[in-house]
Amino acid sequence: MRRVVATVVLMLASLLGAAARAQTFPAAFAPLYCQRGVMVDAYRDQAGAIDDRDIVGTPDRPAGFRAVDGQFLYLRMRLDGSPMQGNGLTQFAWGFEFDTDGDPTTYEVLIAVDGASATVRLYSNTVTTVPDSPADPADQLVMSYPFAQNGRLVDAGPSIFGGGTDTFIDMAVPWSDLGTLRLGPATAVAIWAASSTNPDRLDGDFACHDGGGAANIPSLSATRPTPVAVDPTRGGNVLASSGIEGGPGCNCRVQGTGEAWLPAVIVLIGVAWICRRRRST
Repeated sequence: MRRVVATVVLMLASLLGAAARAQTFPAAFAPLYCQRGVMVDAYRDQAGAIDDRDIVGTPDRPAGFRAVDGQFLYLRMRLDGSPMQGNGLTQFAWGFEFDTDGDPTTYEVLIAVDGASATVRLYSNTVTTVPDSPADPADQLVMSYPFAQNGRLVDAGPSIFGGGTDTFIDMAVPWSDLGTLRLGPATAVAIWAASSTNPDRLDGDFACHDGGGAANIPSLSATRPTPVAVDPTRGGNVLASSGIEGGPGCNCRVQGTGEAWLPAVIVLIGVAWICRRRRST
């Protein structure tokens, strides 16, 4: 009888714990930023990272977002394809690494969706085994949440670069758990976003980074953003000095055209020079 009662108590505790963590995703998200604008990323710029592993974004349709409320931190990533496979997720991962100590060569917190286990995972990273790399494996799995409860997929509208539709993958983590890692709404952070082959690291397509068609993994310290608060209502997000970096370097090859803006700038400078000469004569 005691064993039955104990089992019932544990089941009720589990249900109450799940209910306490349940959340409603917000209707509005604030964009994440690179140094030169909102988080963007080109189409198939990273070798091997296509469709649901391909982060995409343009200035008017950013690649990454975040939102907060009193209970949760919410993160959102735009993908070129849906990560749904049958009734579950594809066997990849999508995540955000946080630098909380001001050292741009390390990250301390990783939040990721693990498609293989259909969970949202919170990791701590305090020991560096791969220096200055987002592929440095996180040391400890702090918490795991069912994706059905703490994650979701949202239709992001017509594809930016091709046929079909883009997809938002959203994830939510309670502040109560983030607080154990010294990450709160006012914490100054820099953030890197990417897809991955493993949930405990980032090694796929990095937002705000032009992979150039190669399978290269950028270093964490490729840029040194000024940290700002996680909460978008607490200021920051000043273009050209944002701490919500989104990735090592801001990718301006938004449509896979290289530095497509450069010829236009040269033409404009030439036209202005000609007009000035005509006025002077």
